[in-house]
Amino acid sequence: MVLPSSVTRTARRAWLAAAALVAACGGDADLRVPARIRLDREVADLSAAFGPHAVARGAGVERASLAPSAEYRNVEGAHRPALVAPPPAVLRFTVDAPPAATLVFGVGVERAAGAGEAGVRFAVRVDGREAWAREVNPKARRDRRWFDVRVPLGLDRPRPVTIELATTVAGEGAPVGRAGWSGVRVVEERRRDRQPAGRGTPNVLVLLVDTLRADALGVYGARPSPSPTLDALAARSLVFDRMIAQASWTMPATASLLTGLPPAGHGVQGAFDPTGVMRDDDTDASFLPNALETFAERALDAGVTTVGVSANALVSRATHFSQGFETFVEFGMEERFARDGEERNWAGAEVLNDTFLRWLAANRAHRFLAYLHYMDPHDPYTPPADLRPPLPAGVRPELAAGRIDGVAREVNEGARPPLAAVDAEWLHALYRAEVRAWDRAFARLLEGLDRLGVRESTVVVVTADHGEEFQEHGRLKHRVQLYEESVHVPFVVHGPGVTPGRVAGVVQQLDVFPTVAALLGLPPRTDLSGHDLLASRAVRPALSETRYGRARNGVQTELVALTTARWKLIQAPALGTAELYDLVADPGERRDVWSDAAEGPALAAELHALRAAAPAPPRAEGRDPGLADKLRALGYVQ
Repeated sequence: MVLPSSVTRTARRAWLAAAALVAACGGDADLRVPARIRLDREVADLSAAFGPHAVARGAGVERASLAPSAEYRNVEGAHRPALVAPPPAVLRFTVDAPPAATLVFGVGVERAAGAGEAGVRFAVRVDGREAWAREVNPKARRDRRWFDVRVPLGLDRPRPVTIELATTVAGEGAPVGRAGWSGVRVVEERRRDRQPAGRGTPNVLVLLVDTLRADALGVYGARPSPSPTLDALAARSLVFDRMIAQASWTMPATASLLTGLPPAGHGVQGAFDPTGVMRDDDTDASFLPNALETFAERALDAGVTTVGVSANALVSRATHFSQGFETFVEFGMEERFARDGEERNWAGAEVLNDTFLRWLAANRAHRFLAYLHYMDPHDPYTPPADLRPPLPAGVRPELAAGRIDGVAREVNEGARPPLAAVDAEWLHALYRAEVRAWDRAFARLLEGLDRLGVRESTVVVVTADHGEEFQEHGRLKHRVQLYEESVHVPFVVHGPGVTPGRVAGVVQQLDVFPTVAALLGLPPRTDLSGHDLLASRAVRPALSETRYGRARNGVQTELVALTTARWKLIQAPALGTAELYDLVADPGERRDVWSDAAEGPALAAELHALRAAAPAPPRAEGRDPGLADKLRALGYVQ
C-alpha cells in the first residue's frame, strides 16, 4: 500500500483508511452497522469435526492453510486454516440443529503455479436441496479473497439435518488452484437491539500504544515531555502510577488485557521456538480460543456496538484477537506504509485514527466500545522528519535509520557486545520522537471526537501492552526480560463519571476487563481475578511472565516476576535462580538483594501460589499459519 509520492500525506491516509474499512465491511462502501446486533451461539464446529468419515466423494481432501491472495493477505486474502477440497469433492456432516440454525463459513481459491484456468463452484446442500452456490476464479482480481457466507438452514423445528459441502470444476480443463472451506460452523442466530448513544450511557474508547513504557511520557516523569496532549488530558483524568503488564511482548499481554486472564489461563504464549519454527505439539498457542470471552464480546452481548482497528499483525483475525468486534480493521505486515520517504511494515497512528473516525461518522448514533491498537513507537524507529532529532557524532551508520532488528538480536543473544552509550541513546531519542508523533496524532483524534459530537460522552482509556529496553539491563527491544522498562506501562482513564486523581498502588492488565465492563455498566464476572479499578483499591501483587526470556547468564528460559508496591522478584524456574529488587530504594533494579532480604522466601511462595491458581487454558480451535512470517517481520525471530 505505497501510493505515488505525488499523493499528499493527507490523501494517502484517507485512501488507506477508506480502503481498509471497505475491505473489513466485505467490500460494502456503506459503513453503517445493521440496525440490530446479530449474536451467534455455536451449535457445531464442522471444521473441527472433520475427519475421513466426512469425505463422501473426492481424493486429497485435507486440513491445510490456504491464502486466496498473495497481494492482500491482511484482510480479504489472509491465510486461514481450511478444509481443502480438490474438485470434485463432497463433504457430508449430520448435525442436530435448532430452528434458527445457520451455516457460516468462508470459501476461497488459492492460485497454484502451473494449474489450469477453470474456476471452482462451491455449493451447499441441506438434506439434498441446494441452498447456496457460488463460482470463484482468482484469475479475476475480485475473486482473490475469502468470501464469508451465512446460509440459514430453514428448519421449523429441532431435528437432525444433513449438510453437504460440494466443490466442482466451473469451466473447461483443470481448476486454477486449491479450493477450500474455512471456519465451517452451525450456529443458532439471535438478534438484539443496539444501545443508543447518550450522555448517560458513555462510550468507551481503549487506545493501546504498542511498546510504550510509562516513563516515556510526561505524565510519568519524562523531561522534556514528548506527550503534551496526553499530559494535558491526564491532568483531568484518573492516572494509575503502577500499571504492570502481564508479559513483555504483545501476544500474551494483549490477550490478558482482552480476556482478564493471566497468560497461563488464556494460553496465548506463542507456539514457536527461538528460530521461529512452529512447534507441532503446541500449534494453538498463537490463537485466542473461542471458549474465552473478551470484553468486546461481553459488550456486544449487552447491545453495545463494537469496533477494533489494529496496526499489529499479531492482533488480527488470523490469531482470533478480533473476537467480539463486529467491525475489525487490520493492517498487515505484508504492506508497506510510507512516511517522509521512509517505509515501515506497520500503519501509523494517523491511519488508524482516520479509519476509526470514518467508521464513527457512520455509526455515532450507537453506543460503542472501540479498541485501537497502535504500533507507534514500535521499531523501526522512523519518526516524521520534522520530529527527528539531529544525528549526533559517533553513531554507527547501521543504526542511523533506526532499524535495529539484526543488531538487537545479536546483542540480546550475546553474539556482539552491548552498544556504546551514544548508540543506545540515539535509538532512545528516535523512540521518544515516535512517542511524540503518536501524541500529535492523539490530538487530532480528540479533535475528531469533538467534531463528531461524542467527546463529552466517551471515556478514553490510554495504555500499552509492554515497554521497550535500551540496554538498561544489557538488552534491546522487548520480550526477553521482565524489568520495569519492559512491564511498567501507562494507564490513564478520562471521561464522564471518572473522578480525576492519581493512584499509587500496583494494578495490572487483568484489571482492564472488569474496569471496561464497569464503565459500560455491565454485570461483573466473578470468575476473574482482576478488579474494577474505579471501585476497588485492593492491594495486590502483579504477575508477569515470558516464555522467551533470557536469564542474566544469557540462557534462554521462561521467566516469571512478582511486582508489589516495594519489591520485584524475578525467577527462572527451570534454572532455579532468582533476583530481588527493592523498588523504593532502587527503582532502576540495579542491586539484586535476593541473598540478603528476609522478604525473599515469602515473595517466592506468593509467586508460586499465583501461578498455581491460574485456570487451565481451553484448547484453541485454530492457528495462524502466517505467524512465523509476522514474528520475523516484527524482529522476534530470524
